[in-house]
This record gives sequence, C-alpha cells and structure tokens, in this order.
Amino acid sequence: MLLTKSFFNPALLRSDLRRCWPLFAGYTFLWFLILPLRMWNDVPADLQAAHPYEARRVALEIIANATTAAIWIHLIFGIVLAMALFSYLSSARGTYGMHSFPASRGCQFRTHVLSCVGCVVVSNVLICLLSAQSGGTHWGASLSWLVFSLVTFLLFFSLGVFCCMLCGWLPAMAVAYGAVNCVVIFCRILADAMCSIFYPSYNDTAFSMGRDHIVVWLTPVLRLHQNLYEVYNNGSGPLLSAGTWKSLLVYGIVALVLLAASALLYRIRRSEASGDTLAFRPLRPVVRWAVGLLGGLGLGLVLAGMLSCTKNTPALLACIVTLGLACMIVTQMLIARTPRVFGKLWPELLALCAVLLALTLCIKADLFGFEQRIPQTNQVESVEVYQRAIYGSRARITDPEEIDAIVQAHRYLADCAAKENLGSDWLGKNTISITYHLKNGGTLSRQYQLRNEDRTAVRAMLESETFRRSLVLDDVNVNADALRHGYIINFAKERRRELTAQECRLLYQTLLEDIAHMNMLDRDLYDYQDPCLDIMLEDDEKTISARLNPQCTRTLALLQEWGLIGSPGEAFGATDKEDAEDTIAYSGGIHNIAIG
Repeated sequence: MLLTKSFFNPALLRSDLRRCWPLFAGYTFLWFLILPLRMWNDVPADLQAAHPYEARRVALEIIANATTAAIWIHLIFGIVLAMALFSYLSSARGTYGMHSFPASRGCQFRTHVLSCVGCVVVSNVLICLLSAQSGGTHWGASLSWLVFSLVTFLLFFSLGVFCCMLCGWLPAMAVAYGAVNCVVIFCRILADAMCSIFYPSYNDTAFSMGRDHIVVWLTPVLRLHQNLYEVYNNGSGPLLSAGTWKSLLVYGIVALVLLAASALLYRIRRSEASGDTLAFRPLRPVVRWAVGLLGGLGLGLVLAGMLSCTKNTPALLACIVTLGLACMIVTQMLIARTPRVFGKLWPELLALCAVLLALTLCIKADLFGFEQRIPQTNQVESVEVYQRAIYGSRARITDPEEIDAIVQAHRYLADCAAKENLGSDWLGKNTISITYHLKNGGTLSRQYQLRNEDRTAVRAMLESETFRRSLVLDDVNVNADALRHGYIINFAKERRRELTAQECRLLYQTLLEDIAHMNMLDRDLYDYQDPCLDIMLEDDEKTISARLNPQCTRTLALLQEWGLIGSPGEAFGATDKEDAEDTIAYSGGIHNIAIG
C-alpha cells in the first residue's frame, strides 16, 4: 500500500485514545485525589480567610507530598502506558497488521508517543489549575510541581518505550524496564556487600555516595529523591532548588535522546522478532552475561549468608559460581524459549566460572583499592569520629588541623589492618569509626579497633579538642551563658535534682575542666561505661546530655556536694561498701553554691 508522509496519523491517534482511555482516566483521577481534592478538603475558604499563613503552609505541604509521589506514579505509569501502546509488538499478527497500515513506521511511532504525552500534559495542566485555585497564593509551587511531573513522566515513559523496542515479549518489557532502573544501584549494593565481607574496616553503604556520583545519576529515582530531600531539608518548601532544576534539565534531554533512539530502533526492528524475548540478537550475549555475573554474585552472597559461610572463601566461591551458572542457563532458556540450550552454551559457562572466580578473588585482594581509600584533607568538609564503647560520642569535626590529624591517624590504622591482616573477629566494643563528609557531597566511612599500642600513634587525633568533648558531651558546641535549665537523675537512688541557670553553668564549666585534664591515652577511658546518672543541660534551642567517666573527678566531687551521690563509685553502679569507696584523687577544690 502507498504510505502517506505526515507527522502523525489521525486515525491511528483515535485508535490509541480508544484503547488507552481507561489508563488516562485512571491516571487523571489518581492525581485528582492527591492534589485538588486534598486542597479543597484541607485548605477550605474559611481557613484561608482566618489563617492565611497556616492555609499556605498546608497547601505547600500537600504540593510537596505530590511532588514526591510524582516519582513513583510516573515510574509505574511510564512502563504501563508504553506497554499498552506498543503491546502489538509482542504478537506477530498485530505487528504485521500495524506495519501494513498506510503510514510509515516513523509516523506510527510519533502518533503513539504524541497520543500518550498529549493526554498526560492535558491531565497535568488540568490538575495544576484545579489545585492552584485554592487560595491563589501558591502558583509558583503548583507550576514547579507541573514541570517536575511532566519531566519525570517523559523520562520514565521514554525509558519504557526504549525497553519495548528492545523486547518482543510483554513480560520481558517489564523486566527490562525494572532492570534498567535499578541495575546500577544494585551493582553498588553488591560491591558494598562484598567489601563488607572481605574488609572488616569497610563501613560504607549505597547511600554514602555524593549527589553527583555517576551511580546516583544513573538511578533517576534515587537522584530525584535526593534533590527533593535537599529542598525540604533546607526549609525551602516544594519550590525546586537549583540542583533539582539541573536534574530535570539533564533527564529531559536524556528522555528526548531515548525517544529518538527508540524511533530509530522501531524503524530497523524486524517484524519477525515479534514474540521473541529480545528483538535484537546482539543483545542476547549481553543479557546472558549481565544476569550471570550479577545473579551469581548477588544470589551467591545470599546463599552463603543463609548457610553462614561468607567467611569461608572456598564455600563462598562455590555458592557464587553455582548460582552464576544457574542464572546464565535460565536466562538462555528464557531467551531461546526452549530448555535445549547446553549444546552451544557450555564454552560461555566455563568462561563465566573463570570470570566469577577472578572477580571475587580480585575484590578479596583489594586490587581495586576499596579498603585503602583515604581522602586528602582538602577533599574533606567535615569528619565524624565515633567511639563505639561510648554511646552517642559522635563528634563532627570541621577544623582543618583536626581533620588533618584524623587523616594521618586513619593512614596509620589502615596500614596496621592491612599488614596484620586482621579479620572481622577483632571488631568489638573498643572500635573507633571514622566517617568523612566530602566536599562533593559523598561520604566515606571506615572502622578500626583502637588497640593499646595504637593510641600513642594516633595521639594527635585523640587529643583534639572536639574529640575530647565528644567523649563526655553529645554536643561539643555549647554556649555556657545560654544555659537556662537542667536536671540530674540518679536512677539507682531514684533521686532527681532540678538545676538553675547558675548551677548549669557551674556544672558545664566543671565538665570542661575535667575534659581538659583527661588522659586520652588511658585505656579505661575507652572501655564501656554505664553511668547511673542522667545529666541534661538546656538552653533556649537545644538539650545537651553529659556522660561521665571515672576521669571526671571534679564533676563527681560536685555531685557529691549536691548530695546526688555518696561516692564516685555510685555514679557507675557500685553497690557494696568497698566498691563505693572514694578512691579518686581530686585536684583542686570545688566552689560551693547556694542550693535553693
């Protein structure tokens, strides 16, 4: 038949609307429940008249929730609408019928895309107008939601269309869409899991990456969530930040590129590929190897964990290789749609065994440098040092000199762990955790045992002012003059004492004196302490808690004068007379204050 040359085909457009109108109606109704209906219900006219600021706050909160919901709604509708429009590609009869239509393949593709995108645009604009009418004071936020919603839909829809072009079977389209969205973050989680098994000091997670990390960019759901969290955390409401606009611009361009690539694939796609798992033969070995490698490593680690053999290298390798072979065989069966796959597959199976063994052993030997990675001082924005034996002792350090001391201590501890090949069994209560907050937005976290012979080598880190205070105070930045109230509870004696502002300042200054005189090389300082006293100091903005240790001699003497404890031993749970004896040598006197 003679093909007509036009941008789109009206008859095909009407056919798409007749087939997909229930999906478009459901999509619009869902957004109607999320935005306009909630606006009309939670922001009525009487609230706008009586409390305009409260009405605006509630409206912006609703739009903020809708902005976050847009990510997940479009993640689902993107593939559902794409599969509905191109479902005929999974049927030979439907494909031949569509390709015999008097319109070019390019015209058909454009018509399908325009019918879907056009309906979604109309739906989103209608929802935006209805929601913005509530008070008329949040047009900026509503328009921001509109842009965010349209771009995210275009991104996930174009990704869904691209997967439909690559596959010729409906279930394969859905699986490919899910895999493309999460394969990169899955690789990062897998790498973190293997590093945690092989490197006892490794303490990173998949969420420790910077906001501009390539893994984050290649996982749109994670990137967009990080952008919105940054907006809400900064208190700027649902109005999009510069980082969010940057993400939308990049993802908008990516969506257009994916649509162009999908149009090209649609032109060159063979009609005979209808019903095949993969429409293009060159993709078959790629999919086999990807599933074999990732499935073998991921499921192998799960199986090894269930069998409690992750620390047994031969058993771990056996689990990984076995599951890798199973994944490749099953994948080939699904691709070929037949169980007879072993005749030509066995060379690849042998190669897969070799690759899995080599990759696992390379990670175990740290050839990629995960365990030995230490940032430079100029790359660090702040550092958190956490002493595991002391609950809540996390100190956030920003001073460059203190950061440099921590970096040097980290190098020493990492060298010791590598030279002595320490296993995970050395990790106990006396463990120190170092977490770097890098200037690129990422984090790097490691943990090491703080042994007796290590404390002298890392003395500069231990004697830094911030780390000293963190062993006693949960907030190292306190203005003594701002303290207004406080209390001390002795749980063992069931005593409670309220503190005046003067007593709070005296107690805080006494704590600082003890902190300044602490011997940071004393091993008992890093042992687990369980004081019976709950000490809280409050100012106008926050509450500060203090954890005493046996070196807080001045503070313990002050508490004795106030009658909260009979001896220093009582602060740490001593019950008999000998343990409660005061054996601590106090230096200097403590000034008495009037007790009202």
